Amino acid sequence: MSDEAVAKVVNAEAWNEFCDLLKKAGEVILREDLETSPFDRAEGLRYLSRLLRAGLISFAENTGPEHPYFRAMPDLVKMGLDNPDNYYLSAGINPRFDYRVRGKRGSIHYMSFAAQNQNFAARDKITGGAGHLNDAEIEIAPDGSFEIVASQKEQPGNWLQMTPDTKQILLRQTFLHREHETPVEVEIECLQSEGPPPPLDPSRVQAGLMGSAMYAIGCAQWFADWVMAFRDKAPVNSFHLPDLENHRVVGGDPNIRIWLGLWKLGPDEALVIEVTPPECDYWNFQLGNIWAESLDYRSRRVHLNSGSAKLRNDGSVRLVVAHENPGDPNWMDTAGHDHGTMCVRWVRASSHPEPKCRVVKLSDLGD
Repeated sequence: MSDEAVAKVVNAEAWNEFCDLLKKAGEVILREDLETSPFDRAEGLRYLSRLLRAGLISFAENTGPEHPYFRAMPDLVKMGLDNPDNYYLSAGINPRFDYRVRGKRGSIHYMSFAAQNQNFAARDKITGGAGHLNDAEIEIAPDGSFEIVASQKEQPGNWLQMTPDTKQILLRQTFLHREHETPVEVEIECLQSEGPPPPLDPSRVQAGLMGSAMYAIGCAQWFADWVMAFRDKAPVNSFHLPDLENHRVVGGDPNIRIWLGLWKLGPDEALVIEVTPPECDYWNFQLGNIWAESLDYRSRRVHLNSGSAKLRNDGSVRLVVAHENPGDPNWMDTAGHDHGTMCVRWVRASSHPEPKCRVVKLSDLGD
C-alpha cells in the first residue's frame, strides 16, 4: 500500500471515493429488462443496503487470511435464492497457506464444506467451487468432533482441496426441523500463522471500503444477470435444470441439484407444482423475489421441505402458490409479490425429476 492510500485516510478522501463508487450500485435498480414495479424497486434498494452490510463485514472488517474465522452471513442478508433452511458460515483464506478446521457435528441434518472463489467484488474472476466435503465423507469421532485440513497439497484424513484461486471456505448447514436441530460448532486456524491479528493498518482502510462497495455492485449485477437468463431457459411458471458446469461455476454443492424458474400470478390465480420426490436426504421448494432473495420465511410460509410438506398416498406432492390461503396443507404465501423466482432442491438424490407446473384459477383449485 502507498503513502497516497494513507493520505486519503487522513483527509477522509477514502470515504468520499467510497460513497461515489457506491452510487453505481443503484444502477441495477433501474434495469428495465427486469420489468420491476415500484414494489420491486423498493425491495431492490433494501437489497443493496443488505449487500453493502455483507461487503463491509467481508472487506472492511477483514482480519486477513492469516487470521481467519468463520462468520455468519449478516442478519437478513440474502442472495442467489438462499435456502431458508440453511445456516451459512464462511471464512476468507489465501491458498498460499494451509488451514485446519476443527468442529463438532451437532445434530443439523446436512453439513458440507466448500473451497470457493466467490468474490463478487471481482465478478469477472468468479470460478466457482474447488474441493467439497460433506458429512458422509468426513471421518467424525464418536463424540461428534472432526478435523479437516484445507490446502492445495493433498493431506491424509479429512482433506479439503484448494486451488490457486480459492478465496473462501464455505460451510453450508441445512436444517430439516430447525426447532429440533443444533448447528455445527466450528473454528479455523492458519497453520503458518502465529499470534493475534495485527492492529489496523491505515494503508489498508481505503481498499477495505472500496472492496465493500464493489461487492455490493458486483453481487447485485451478477445475480440480476443470473435471473434474466432464466427467461431464455424456460417459460415463466416452469423450471429449468442448470448443467453441472454452470452449477459448479456459481459455487454449487455437487450433492445438490436445483431446478430454477420464474413465477408470475394474477390476483385470482394459483400456481400448482406437482412432483414425486426421489429417494434423497432432503428436498425443498422456495419462493424468491425478482432479486433472487428468499422471501420472508420468518413470518410467512414461503418454503416447504421434505420434513414439513404433506405427501399424497402415492408418494407424490402437490405444492400450491397463491396470494391467499386456499386451505391447502402445502400452500405457499406470495408475501405481497405478484412475480419472482423459485427453485426446487434435491440433496443426495437418486434422481432429479422435473417439477411440473400449471396455473389455475384459485376458485378451480380443487383437491
